[in-house]
Amino acid sequence: MRFNCVRAGKERGFNLVENLVTLFVLSVGLLGVAGMQAVAMKTQQTSHYYHKALSLAQGFSDRVRANMEAAKAGAYDLKSPAEGVSLSMDSDCTANGCTPIEMAGHDITEWRDTVERVLPKGNAYVCQDSTPSQDPEDYYGDPFTVIPNSCDGQGDTYVIHIVWDMDPKRDGVVVLTSNPEKSDGHFIMVFEP
Repeated sequence: MRFNCVRAGKERGFNLVENLVTLFVLSVGLLGVAGMQAVAMKTQQTSHYYHKALSLAQGFSDRVRANMEAAKAGAYDLKSPAEGVSLSMDSDCTANGCTPIEMAGHDITEWRDTVERVLPKGNAYVCQDSTPSQDPEDYYGDPFTVIPNSCDGQGDTYVIHIVWDMDPKRDGVVVLTSNPEKSDGHFIMVFEP
């Protein structure tokens, strides 16, 4: 009987080591799963914001195409709007009918308000450019100076830039860099009305 007791004691010790190793492997696996879940959530949020930016850009391009007279006059160029464009919504204009230029001002104001409301620290630029670049490297830096300076204000091609703060802390500073981990959101769409 003694032999059986000693043997049973060794088996218990071996089972304890096995259990500790199993617990360690399981813990490492669960940490990996938690890390993957965090990355998946961040990717999903980024995808969500890019989808919102795409929808906003398409909606604005539809507004421009619906008002060709103002588009040809350059009234939708937010870098240098055509003379006479009111950048505030005129409720009397929308209720009683707008001129094409007034409608452009209404469209711009309403759209920019939507961009600011839908995207965190969102901002939008629309400009005419005869040779638009869709290369992100051309826009690295502070978008408030880089983007407006990138357009020549000529031609029939419009370029929409939508930027937003992707920093989890929402520091309010939007910077575009080559590092996707540190760069804020930037969506570019080029179209001809």
